[in-house]
Amino acid sequence: MKIAFFHFHTFKLPRGIETLVLSLSNELNQKGHEVTIVSGSQTIEPLIAPDKGIRIVKSPGSRYYEKKLAVPFFCCHFLLNSYDRIIVFFADFGEEETLKFVGKFKKLNTVLYLCYPYSSVPHRYNSMIKAGWRTSINTILADADWIATEAAELFGRIVKVVPVGTNPDRFKPDVATRIKMRKQFRLSDEEFVLLHVGALEERKGVHRVIEALRFLENIPVKYVILGSGPDQAMLMEMVQKYYLASKVIFAGTTSELERYYQMADIFIMVPDSEANSVASIEAMSSALPLIVSNDGGYAESLPPDGAIFVDQNKTESIVEAISHLAKNEKLRLEMGHTNRKHVIEHLSWEAISESFVTAIS
Repeated sequence: MKIAFFHFHTFKLPRGIETLVLSLSNELNQKGHEVTIVSGSQTIEPLIAPDKGIRIVKSPGSRYYEKKLAVPFFCCHFLLNSYDRIIVFFADFGEEETLKFVGKFKKLNTVLYLCYPYSSVPHRYNSMIKAGWRTSINTILADADWIATEAAELFGRIVKVVPVGTNPDRFKPDVATRIKMRKQFRLSDEEFVLLHVGALEERKGVHRVIEALRFLENIPVKYVILGSGPDQAMLMEMVQKYYLASKVIFAGTTSELERYYQMADIFIMVPDSEANSVASIEAMSSALPLIVSNDGGYAESLPPDGAIFVDQNKTESIVEAISHLAKNEKLRLEMGHTNRKHVIEHLSWEAISESFVTAIS
């Protein structure tokens, strides 16, 4: 099958959707499908390197002129190249204009893949509806059941579910790397590492964990924040305000994510809502116990005995969960083992790619 992933931000942002595009592209390529990624120009090093067999098509133009040049470029590409399926994730970054124009001249088979809830970004859904995608898109996918249910009501049609996955061969425990990384960050054997991986924006809930750290005085905890985003300056100010500089590490972004999971003791993410977090599945694959919000899609992808579900709006709930796991190493190991086993059996990219092909066929 000839498949095009049409996503403007593939090489611009280090988020879950970009990881999905690149990881799924690699797996499909390895299974013999002909894969093309159509995107905007590259501004960052992606977290996942695309395989050499994948065709990469990037729109030309500088920062100031790219948006004006992108749509004509995308239109020319899809007029000159034919695909069995074109996968889109948004309507607002040239996708609507491109599909509408090219559709006047040739038949397109399009797939909308929803990786975020309506409640978080209603404007994204409204733009799709305005573009007429209720009826013009051939297939609609979602990465979680609750997103599919919500979208099915909004679009008035069936929405299939294909969850996100990870690579268990990459994201796995490694004692040697753990020791090396902890030495690099000057962590003692007694220090307990909480890890966040994701964009630094309000809905992701990093501020909630920082707030909880104020009440963990008797636990030698380090909160390692891996990611970047618009809230970084505010979060840094918050750390200074509460005199938590000795407990928080802003580690930036990296393509060597697995090293940070291997260094950590717990993965924690307490957002407003989350469709189906790639980072949480990477943490599960790395045999980490999880602390997550009791809202969103976590309950679908996480085994109930592999995570502690908290009320993200109650600081005491977060504090209690961290304290409980920090004091119980045996429980952490049991939860981590459960999580890794679940990923190997259900959430490898190999398994997800097969579900994806079935859903779009």
